[in-house]
Amino acid sequence: MDVLRLAGVPGVGKSAVAWAVAERLASDGVPTGYVDIDQLGMCYPAPSDDPDRWALKETALARLAVRFRDAGVERLVVSGVADPSQPPPASGFPTSSLWLDADEETRRRRLAPRRWEREQVDAALAAGTEEASTAHPAWQRLDTAHSTIEETVQAVIARPAGGAEVASDVVFPEEHATARVIWITGPRCAGASRVGWELARRQWVAGERTGFVDVAQLSFSWNADAVNGAEAAAVVQTVFAEVGAKALIVVAPFEVSPKDVRAAFPRPDVRFFRLDADDRTRRGHAVRRAEGADGASLAGDDLYGASADAIERIIATGARQRASSLRIGEILIGTPMSSTQPVVDEVAKRAGLSALPH
Repeated sequence: MDVLRLAGVPGVGKSAVAWAVAERLASDGVPTGYVDIDQLGMCYPAPSDDPDRWALKETALARLAVRFRDAGVERLVVSGVADPSQPPPASGFPTSSLWLDADEETRRRRLAPRRWEREQVDAALAAGTEEASTAHPAWQRLDTAHSTIEETVQAVIARPAGGAEVASDVVFPEEHATARVIWITGPRCAGASRVGWELARRQWVAGERTGFVDVAQLSFSWNADAVNGAEAAAVVQTVFAEVGAKALIVVAPFEVSPKDVRAAFPRPDVRFFRLDADDRTRRGHAVRRAEGADGASLAGDDLYGASADAIERIIATGARQRASSLRIGEILIGTPMSSTQPVVDEVAKRAGLSALPH
């Protein structure tokens, strides 16, 4: 397996380009995987010796890459930020490391859909210009400002990977296991992602070192065996536990069963929460998501920009999921349309998060 690494400052198009590259490789029949490294570092408060969590994310990526290799992936596409002052990190696999560039005007235009405040955009642009000007010369540079995504994709795929694969395997040290795993799922559009994120933020504000992962973002693969999402989450959990995380909050697709989760997390105390919402509430969530008004767009998001017909198909899928029986260990919690906070508080109470040591 080789790794295609795309980095750069906000607004250069790294996520859009990386996803398009993965889709192109997949359509060509290449066994392909995709991961956004930013999804591997959501553990706060950050370690004092790794305040930007560079080492945390790189460690998680190196371990997770083994899972993709074992699934038969031949090319793993990785997008996300990287430390600009350092040479491209080694992942243990032959790697093509590209730093994408774009001028400030282009980046401002590309950042517009994120609906940031003007001050936030200006700050990101200024910081990005500084980072790009000092990026380590070992990165291969690729300007995206005057190219279509299709042209950029072609240029990226043409870059050869360098280096050799280093024999490695995922290690699960017995002494490293978070005290608790809070697994949140539910039918489509019931609000699991929103509740999980707000629960994680609650812990971070309280100063409790806690990890957060979205299972769907850890297991994209095409033309290869499926990457086990629960096992991928367990890989990231060991990394977070090694820096002192006391809990891991996981949001996951309904299809991942508690049985698979228990197999992946044999040691931690796992609490399963299944959210529930009626069709009207879930449709409201779906419409807001389609309009881009309900959180950031993530890789593989089939709701972002979805048509009315597509939304109805997704709601129908959720209705079938909702009608299924509770699985062993699941705690059912209703999610009203009006407010997420009562649900967050209820999950926190039932998960016993307040009892975790400081």
